[in-house]
Amino acid sequence: MTLKAMYNNLAGQYATADCFGSISESHVCAIEQITKAHLGLRPHFKVLDLGVGDGAFLQKLQKKLPTAEFTGIDLSGEMLKRAKEALPLTTIEASAADASHYLPHHSQDLILAHFINAYIPIVTLFNEAKTLARANGHFSIITTTYESFPVAQQHLANFIARESILSSIVGHYYKAIVKNTTVAAGEEELLTAFAQHGFTVVDHQRIHIPITLNNIDELALFGIEGTWFLNSLSIRMLPKKFLLQRLKRLFSRIFTFPYQDTHVIDIVLAKK
Repeated sequence: MTLKAMYNNLAGQYATADCFGSISESHVCAIEQITKAHLGLRPHFKVLDLGVGDGAFLQKLQKKLPTAEFTGIDLSGEMLKRAKEALPLTTIEASAADASHYLPHHSQDLILAHFINAYIPIVTLFNEAKTLARANGHFSIITTTYESFPVAQQHLANFIARESILSSIVGHYYKAIVKNTTVAAGEEELLTAFAQHGFTVVDHQRIHIPITLNNIDELALFGIEGTWFLNSLSIRMLPKKFLLQRLKRLFSRIFTFPYQDTHVIDIVLAKK
């Protein structure tokens, strides 16, 4: 599967990903932070969404910033089509990692990077935000870290500790994924990244979304099709049928049901 094809496939998975409110509740927090900071009051306020998707967040934000000028970047042409139907905006079909190749440097008042850290390395996101934000511009990020889904991680640790051939293979592969992950290990690492890239945190909220999955099919739907358990781009690019068959088989050995866990999400607004 090509990278562009993978992003086009994601166009139909937002409802699955938000089945427990992870996306919608995070969006509410982000808009509250932006509103509280009194952003978007001056004319020609420019907002750049580095992963605009179907435009759902910008559509909500537009109600608070009715005179803002919106630009959305996404690799998926299907997503951009939906976004343009949702609100007036300039669209760029490209990777967020290349945003600074398409827009003037230091031109944006507010840059959004919501739920794209699992696809784009965190350092790359911060570099793009730093390059494109005006002096005193703002950067809004929503992301998970490896502190999310603690029960799942404990189940995985217990499985790896069995020292069978399969558990050893899984353990080796998991270590490789963590080593090459694009997301921050935890809250401290995430917040440190802001200071390292010249941003001052204005507001930070960490929300905890309880989830309950009753069987392997629900787990596969949420974790694989909803993409929350796939923090590796190389895994995401594998054929969907291949992923479902093999990961469902593996997950059935690791998890017991009903499986209850916590989706931990960080919402941060920072100023350059």
